[in-house]
Amino acid sequence: MGDHKATSCLLAVAATLIATVSVAPQTRTLAIAHVNVIDVGDGRIVPNSTVTIRGKTIVSVTPNSAPPANARVVDGQGAFLMPGLWDMHAHMDASGASWLQLYVANGVTGIRDMGSDLDVILKMRDATSSGRVLGPRIFAAGPILDDAPGDWPFRMRVKTAEDGKAAVQQLKRRGVDLIKVHDHTPRDAFFAIAEEARRQNLPLAGHVPIGLSVEEVIDAGQRDIEHLSNLSLWKPCSGGAAYRPEACRAFFEMLARRGVWQGPTLVATSELGTIGTPASAVSADHLAYAPQSLRDMWAAIQRLFVTPDVVRALRAGAEVAAVVTKDMAQAGIGILAGCDTMIAGFCVHDELAAMVRGGMTPLAALQTATLNPARYFGLTQTLGGIAPGKTADLVLLDANPLTDIANVRRIRAVVVAGRLLDRAELDKLLAEHPPLQR
Repeated sequence: MGDHKATSCLLAVAATLIATVSVAPQTRTLAIAHVNVIDVGDGRIVPNSTVTIRGKTIVSVTPNSAPPANARVVDGQGAFLMPGLWDMHAHMDASGASWLQLYVANGVTGIRDMGSDLDVILKMRDATSSGRVLGPRIFAAGPILDDAPGDWPFRMRVKTAEDGKAAVQQLKRRGVDLIKVHDHTPRDAFFAIAEEARRQNLPLAGHVPIGLSVEEVIDAGQRDIEHLSNLSLWKPCSGGAAYRPEACRAFFEMLARRGVWQGPTLVATSELGTIGTPASAVSADHLAYAPQSLRDMWAAIQRLFVTPDVVRALRAGAEVAAVVTKDMAQAGIGILAGCDTMIAGFCVHDELAAMVRGGMTPLAALQTATLNPARYFGLTQTLGGIAPGKTADLVLLDANPLTDIANVRRIRAVVVAGRLLDRAELDKLLAEHPPLQR
């Protein structure tokens, strides 16, 4: 999102130096004792458990047992342990590398970047995966492949089928994790992108390009639709703008059968028209973490596209979208929590709360940011749960998120790739960032 007025600001952000806080390797066995372990698969809670971690890996989860001798022991009495959270729609090019630590401070240990300068995002991905920098693991699409008018950020321009095929091949060589298309991806280019992405074994995600139907993009191999197709996904099956759940049930069941994921980005839809202004529901404390370049991008978007009627339509649409999201989840569609260009980490908590307001259970909402990302990437053997052999990306909470989703904000500690950060260390991360606003 954005225009040429925002691009210079975004490029300045892209040049931000990688944050200097590194991930010290965990050399001593870590044990979280007497803790309530949350199984995000079925909602069971295993009380009084000891979770033992060596290096980056969970080696045991044992109820009613003492921690190993010589381990560093964290008392989890009265606390709840869940897998680390994910933001499945990030744009790190828009915010800069300092937000990597802001994610961790909010319990987010994984992100899917859905459009950034390729060199910038691959540098960040390498820095966090190697442990040189403290931050979430990153799965990256690189630039969006489309032919958007003007000088929009985050993009690689493709006009023809040959352009699309060549772009996918280039991104594959550079090591991206997926391919993203958008509103203005030309029809012929889209089908070439889809075919080449399938040949290169790269997931295809993004928008439904203008002039194509949902069915066409699914048939071509796209398995992820963002923003509920710009708040229009339910309109054809409803026969109009008003959502009709019964009329859309068969359509949702088809999406579930075909394994088509949805990233609703409810908070971004509701807030993009007002964020950074007094009309926004984003708190001043959270807004303080936004660099000026991101504020400039929000303002540019609002100048170009936003009127009071648009604001009302976006907010009303987000409320309907939350109900649609609940109904899709109940139909078996995989839902992915994502923030787009909202405030890192805090926005994941806000997104889960919006899903629950729409009717999802706290467990179903929590799955969208824990288990479902692991399922999406085919990594449930190592991510998305708390069990021996899984990576130690964990969040220790002071209260149960399954009784109140707001409890995901009550973070006592975070374990990222086996490294424990207690509350004092998390508070230090929050106090250090953002340098431009405090």
